[in-house]
Amino acid sequence: MLNAVTEGAGAAPRESAWTENWRTFKVAARLGWQVESNWADPLVFLSFAVVRPLAAALILVVMYTVIAGGQRGDFFTYLYLSNAFFVLVIETMSGLAWTILEDRENYKMLKYVYTSPARKFAYLIGRAVARICLGLLTASVLLTVGVLFLGLQIELGNVQWGWLALYFPLGMVILLGLGIVLAGVALVIARHGGSIGEVTAGSLLLFSGAYFPVDILPPVIREISMGVPVTYWLEGMRRAIHGGILTYPAPGAEAGTTERPISPMLASLDNWQLLAILAVSAGAAAVISVLFYQWVENQAKERGMIDRLTGY
Repeated sequence: MLNAVTEGAGAAPRESAWTENWRTFKVAARLGWQVESNWADPLVFLSFAVVRPLAAALILVVMYTVIAGGQRGDFFTYLYLSNAFFVLVIETMSGLAWTILEDRENYKMLKYVYTSPARKFAYLIGRAVARICLGLLTASVLLTVGVLFLGLQIELGNVQWGWLALYFPLGMVILLGLGIVLAGVALVIARHGGSIGEVTAGSLLLFSGAYFPVDILPPVIREISMGVPVTYWLEGMRRAIHGGILTYPAPGAEAGTTERPISPMLASLDNWQLLAILAVSAGAAAVISVLFYQWVENQAKERGMIDRLTGY
């Protein structure tokens, strides 16, 4: 009799891990959007979110125009495309790191998240997805404004959509992996963690060939740049959007000029080699970031750092 009652009133079937992760991700993504916008009107918030990076891009354009004497060749395309996609680097990496600090220090909710059944990685990525989406929107706006008003030379017929569809998601996996590592560091750092994401991402302006081709960097920095996956992702995105390797006119052996790649070191790699490097980097970033975060998370739990407040 008791067995029959127990079987009839058995517990509800447990949800699958995918279902739980997806539910946590949706709730965290909605929360992240509300937090990022400070519960403001979406139109007002989007206008503010787009105007700031657009103003920074205009400053960059003015500086380049003054230095180049009003000329805008392929190096302008190189610089502008790098700047547009580098917004995603900053937003993704700093967004994940700032999620930990904001929930722990400002809203004081991180300890409740850890005591809840929410999936931690799904929550972390969901909270950061609002900033990632803003980065995507900003990059799209920068490219559109560049083509329409700033002389950016992009022809839709030349865009290599297939390579773009391969390079972009692999790069995002790499950026998410780097962001998760920074989130782990933010989990155990004592003070001054608010800028760790932006400082680390900002340093990649030099080490990823975003503004300066890796060939002109000092030897030590050049070697570091060639070991940074973001370098290859930006090169792949530039090639895919432009439709090939960016070149510049240089004096040739005979009269006239010849087209030479802006970055000969990166130009020596074909698209398949770039894809292989990005695929291996994405796989390594995914595995290493998860293992690192789990290790740091265990350390934070053992030392009571989950609910620690540092006064910032």
